[in-house]
Amino acid sequence: SRMDKLGVQVLLNTEATPEMIKSKGYDTVLAAVGSDPIVPRIPGVDGSNVFNIVESYGKEKSMGKNVVFIGGGEFGADAGMHLAKAGHNVTMLTSAKELFPNQMPHYPVTIIEAYEDLKNFSIITEAAATGISAGKVTYKDASGNEKSIQADSVVVYSGLKPKKDEALKFYGSGKQFFTVGDCSEKGGNIQRCIRSAFFTASEV
Repeated sequence: SRMDKLGVQVLLNTEATPEMIKSKGYDTVLAAVGSDPIVPRIPGVDGSNVFNIVESYGKEKSMGKNVVFIGGGEFGADAGMHLAKAGHNVTMLTSAKELFPNQMPHYPVTIIEAYEDLKNFSIITEAAATGISAGKVTYKDASGNEKSIQADSVVVYSGLKPKKDEALKFYGSGKQFFTVGDCSEKGGNIQRCIRSAFFTASEV
């Protein structure tokens, strides 16, 4: 493989520990341990029919036909479209005025056009989820009215929390130490993570 030709050693199924890294005597250590989804404080969020955004990419077949996705933004829109393409009827419930901010550079219009073309993908904006139960999600609409929507399964997303503490355990395990991607301040999406990794690597 290309990695072998470049002399890069790859260890699979191996959990890195600060002690292990320190014992190898590396000059530079880059920690890229990622982030965890933040669980919103909604009654019923710990139910068996509730999934976080990361799980939504591997447990599509475990979900029922009608999925309510609580959250939005770039990651939410992408995950919701993924579930719609997998055959679920997806309703996005977002507290924002729009699902996906159109002020971003590069590709927002492409994404907006893509979800507008999906017949099994709908959006309710300015909605605050108030509860999750076995068969429905309750929410307050823009006027403050209490409403509910059928939900066989629910996906929740209210941001990502960088694993800073986990990354900082590796501080001092090499002569130089950097955090890269989601566990650093420069993460957030693929583009920013790659840029963060590139610029950090150029400093080594």
